[in-house]
Amino acid sequence: MQEAIILPSNELIYYFTHYGYIGIYIFFVTVDQVAPIPEEVTLIVIGYLASLGFLNPFIAGIFCIAAFFTIDAIYFYLTKTGSRLVKKMKQGAEKPAMRNYKSKLHKHMFKTILILSFLPRVRLLTPVIVALTELHFKKFVVYSMLSLALFCAVYISLGYAFSKSIETLLQGTGALTHYLFIGAMVALTIALSIIVSRKFKQLTDGK
Repeated sequence: MQEAIILPSNELIYYFTHYGYIGIYIFFVTVDQVAPIPEEVTLIVIGYLASLGFLNPFIAGIFCIAAFFTIDAIYFYLTKTGSRLVKKMKQGAEKPAMRNYKSKLHKHMFKTILILSFLPRVRLLTPVIVALTELHFKKFVVYSMLSLALFCAVYISLGYAFSKSIETLLQGTGALTHYLFIGAMVALTIALSIIVSRKFKQLTDGK
């Protein structure tokens, strides 16, 4: 395990190699809610570590899904109970940009939840939107779990598949290298979200 410390100088890598699967769960239900690092970047790092043998990608994915759904269930409950803790999220869900997704949820619930999963940070609004639109929670549970499974599988797989490229990018220890990594992963996330969003629009508007 000592080798992990001399891998790319990234706090996430140090954290996950030392705290393992429980650390993954704790990170996503706590730190991830306030950290500026996109979830997609974190999942790619987990995939990278899996490629090096520090984590099992399937077990890591299960813990990621469990953590994400825990947060979704909490936000759903808080929204239903009218808690002030999700006031800002409610406001975000009521914005004009989200109205289209709210209407799509009634006709294409699974497809809409799936696309929202791939929109950076917008995914967090999904349980709030579902709660506000009075959609069935049991269906939300099933569709959310399926969407989260695909979401985690895609980004963990990217980290696993491109581990060599990531390792090359992170050879240095300076802050610039760290920011290059974050920038590259954010750019990849945005590109993927655009592709998925366009595909979703074709599938729904075409009907």
